[in-house]
Amino acid sequence: MKFSTSRTALSGLALSVAATALAQPLLAPAAHAATDAPPTSAARTGTGWLATQLTNGVIHNDTYDFDDLGMTMDIGLSMDEVGGDQAMVRQIRSSLASRVQEYAAPSATERYSGSLAKSLVFAQVSGADPRAYGGLDLVAETEARVTEGGPSAGRLQDLSDYGDYANTFGQALAVRGLSVAGSAKAAPATDFLLQQQCSSGYFRVFFATDASAADQSCVEGTDPTDTDTTAYVVNQLAATSPRSAAVDAAIARAVSWLGATQRADGSFVGSPFTPDPNTNSTGLAASALAAAGTCEQAGRAAEWVASLQVGPQPSTSPLAGEEGALAYDQAAMDAAAANGIGAGRDQWWRATVQAVAGLTHARGSAKALAVTSTGSEPGGTARLSATGGTAGDRFCLTGPGIAGSRTVVVGADRVLDAAVTLPAAAGPATYTLTGRDGATTHTVAVRSSAQPTQPTQADAARGSVAGVRLVGPAGFRKAGSKVALEVLGAAPGARFVLRGPGVADATIVAASDGVLTRTVTLPQATTTAAYVLLGSDGQVGDETRVLGKRKLKVSTLKSDGPRTRVLVRRLVAREKVRLVVAGRTLAKGRANAKGRFLARVALPDGRAKVRVRAVGQFPALRSGSTRVTLR
Repeated sequence: MKFSTSRTALSGLALSVAATALAQPLLAPAAHAATDAPPTSAARTGTGWLATQLTNGVIHNDTYDFDDLGMTMDIGLSMDEVGGDQAMVRQIRSSLASRVQEYAAPSATERYSGSLAKSLVFAQVSGADPRAYGGLDLVAETEARVTEGGPSAGRLQDLSDYGDYANTFGQALAVRGLSVAGSAKAAPATDFLLQQQCSSGYFRVFFATDASAADQSCVEGTDPTDTDTTAYVVNQLAATSPRSAAVDAAIARAVSWLGATQRADGSFVGSPFTPDPNTNSTGLAASALAAAGTCEQAGRAAEWVASLQVGPQPSTSPLAGEEGALAYDQAAMDAAAANGIGAGRDQWWRATVQAVAGLTHARGSAKALAVTSTGSEPGGTARLSATGGTAGDRFCLTGPGIAGSRTVVVGADRVLDAAVTLPAAAGPATYTLTGRDGATTHTVAVRSSAQPTQPTQADAARGSVAGVRLVGPAGFRKAGSKVALEVLGAAPGARFVLRGPGVADATIVAASDGVLTRTVTLPQATTTAAYVLLGSDGQVGDETRVLGKRKLKVSTLKSDGPRTRVLVRRLVAREKVRLVVAGRTLAKGRANAKGRFLARVALPDGRAKVRVRAVGQFPALRSGSTRVTLR
């Protein structure tokens, strides 16, 4: 169930509760994980449809003839959450900049706490200055709506001649926005929010009627259960950092409640007022479950939502031109398939804007995955690489060293790369990647190079590795390229087994001078390719650092001097990088341990815009750019 924090939408409360229930803003974008991960095609199509519903960066409700500024802000939040639409987010930011006061603070005596909190979060995620967006200091304005003391300390309250409609949705937004801003009011606002959690784990929608009452907490059995409120709060709390033990405990209890209420087909109902499965509630729940690391349940919820998304349509279809839109439920989909969306467009907007972020957790097909790994040392790190997926595909990874399940994503290079911590004891360690249609497993043979296993008859036939070295190429190498591995110092004619990516335990024999060269093809991914030479009395190894195709992320930062600060992300530690403008190198160096490179550069004069390009170790594979406006 959803309730709007905007007064415009509240004027429609005379309509059905179910219709009003869809008017609440979307979850805050920072609740998602893996910010560099490409969005799923389903989610990207959904935000693409939302973009077509805007006119000059604002959505207009034809039914009631008004610009829906709250929903417009929701669309910007959902686009930021899903990713890939930053230009449109900036357009929305620009369009709303002159109308924030109209939406959240229309006069000195009208200050709407939920709308202010949502505006604060939107300003933060869209890159606006939250202390000067739309002519308002949104941090100070939101702080002013937080009750100072008494039993309601921390509670949001509206300043309005029309009454106080503050609720848990706005409270959760305020907690997020004030936490990000480093406000002293974040802590009491958080404490009050946690009081709205009922003993079984769900969060209620409305605060206690009497703000002066001693008890401001949820009353189990009196306050109705609510999936949307619970999922929404989880996503907001998951976006705050650092989090207290009390917040983590609240998230765990809420997610446990959500998991227990999920239906067998993956769907969720909203509340006693919206008792049927719907995309609005299920999409929000998918995001909350994923934020808390419950991958399989999040995936099933997302896949149920995807079943109600409009796919490609022939030109004669009533739904032609609506690809990506999400129906609220099956009845809405059936009606639109027969007659088009028509007068129900407002409901489709609200369902899509709420549920589209949940689509980012839909899983890919596991049947085509091919998994390899590097690393086998007990207690060490192994890297799993899977090919055969589509960029943006999500999978659930389970196995030793992973608590529950972990979401892993196929990158833009169409390779899934995941690091796992191997068991401390030698033996097989099996990892499973689960998709929407089953699972693929991969077993790592955990063994120590310092403590070889008891030799077998096959081991005895091999040569000794005493004094032998396995030498691969130094530095970085291109993914998929061929490199030479050399065996040095072996006895003439000694036999060994070579193991590693692309090598299926090949038996090799040293030449009469004790030297052997073997050409191998490196993995098609960014990884560390570990190769091992097995002998009768142990093993020796070598690692080659492999760089695959990747689009680098380039951005300019606010400078503290005459030069422009340029930040490059998505590099690999120690990777070479150059910043180039119009064919001229302005800066060069290596990425830091986090894969980032920051440099101050003097951009050329005399041009309105310039393109700043970052070139990684291998320019044909690894580059990115951004356009900078100079005047």
